[in-house]
Amino acid sequence: LGNIFRVFVGSTPSRKEKQYWENGNIYWVSSGEVAFNKIKATKEKITKLGLLNSSTVLHPSGTVLLAMIGEGKTRGQSAILNVPACHNQNTAAIRVSEVNFKPGFLYYYLTLRYERNRRIGSGNNQKALNQGRIMEFDYPICSIPEQTQIVQEIETRLSVCDKVEQSITESLEKAKALRQSILKKAFEGKLLSEQEIEACKQEPDYEPASVLLEKIKAEKLAKEQ
Repeated sequence: LGNIFRVFVGSTPSRKEKQYWENGNIYWVSSGEVAFNKIKATKEKITKLGLLNSSTVLHPSGTVLLAMIGEGKTRGQSAILNVPACHNQNTAAIRVSEVNFKPGFLYYYLTLRYERNRRIGSGNNQKALNQGRIMEFDYPICSIPEQTQIVQEIETRLSVCDKVEQSITESLEKAKALRQSILKKAFEGKLLSEQEIEACKQEPDYEPASVLLEKIKAEKLAKEQ
């Protein structure tokens, strides 16, 4: 990657200086926001003073971010900036737009290599990637038209996956609601119809709850004696 793109590591303006953060209008990305997504806004913003008094850099839309730190799932996740933004020291910014390459092509490739990239970032102490390791990542090269077509084909097929995933999520939510409804009706005595209840009472082994309770009390008393 380092032979093709410039790779930057971000930073965090001092939080002790309120003027670096209050009423800021510059997007600032934390590593937790780099989560296989396209970033259109951020939880926090910094001021121009914060930008000028730290080593963070404002990157253009189309920059690909990669999370470098984290023992959980964060390390190795990527994102695309859809707005100009800065970022913290736990993420790297890869300036794809500077060489007119397709950001989506690098983004999806990093997504494909997620597990491999995480292993590269496995250290003895703190598990982390760094700028040097990222610049040494292998990267497949093809023409701009090929990159464009590949990204289009990927997104067309992934949109089908998204629809399937949405359908599954909705079905799971419906199943969860149905399960709760069944339990609620069961403990309110509304699960069976009157006809079904009467049929149960006609069974030879049927006995009312009061009889069952007396049996339990008798058994408990016998054990105590």
